[in-house]
Amino acid sequence: MPTVRIWTLESDYDAKAVRCLANKLVTHLQLGNLSIQASGKKAVPRGKGAGLMKATRNYLKQDACVIFVIDSDGPMSTHQRQQEPNSLINQIEQVVNDNSFAGKVFLARAVQELEAWLLIDCLGIFCYFASQSPRYRQIDRNSVSTNPSSKRLVEHYQEGNTENIVEAEIGGSGAKEHLIEFSKRILHELNPRMPQRNVSEKRYREKMSPEVAEHVDINRETLRRNNSLRKLGRVLAQFSQR
Repeated sequence: MPTVRIWTLESDYDAKAVRCLANKLVTHLQLGNLSIQASGKKAVPRGKGAGLMKATRNYLKQDACVIFVIDSDGPMSTHQRQQEPNSLINQIEQVVNDNSFAGKVFLARAVQELEAWLLIDCLGIFCYFASQSPRYRQIDRNSVSTNPSSKRLVEHYQEGNTENIVEAEIGGSGAKEHLIEFSKRILHELNPRMPQRNVSEKRYREKMSPEVAEHVDINRETLRRNNSLRKLGRVLAQFSQR
């Protein structure tokens, strides 16, 4: 069984979330016996130089390929990163462009942030937040879809193309902020009397991304909402045993 290594250098939470989404892609695309392994920020070599190159070479001794996943959160932020010689994106591109890794190392950009991948299924996100309270644990996709108020809320936040949730300026609102606001509205929908302090405590945070990913449904309709996630699926397909 071929093993694919997905490496999210910016976050260990992202590593768990992306592994979950990748496994769902494997199932949806019927990619056969493909094993997904994930590494995160803790695996990034310290210091400068060829550390990332060496680590990648070591992974390829056991894995069929390495796929780097990094946020691409708006053109201005991306441009700023590229001006920094030792930024992660520049280090990654050096590895990806190394001829010795041709066909074995890839870059999958999460356009606009990992949260844009989660936002392909706002119905699933609603169900995640409902599942966090014993009082609402019985809520499922069908009950949300048939409740007029909940359905309107999901449809309001469901973008047809989640890559279009773009920051207007560096540090501006993007996919993560969109998901945070959506989570607050969900909490109010579930419990209109919830104190604002509790809403602020329970709203979406990055550490929730792996559990949110568990509730995201990847199917033909949801996958159409993010091209960069489809690209990840196409890379995975190159190493499947159908």
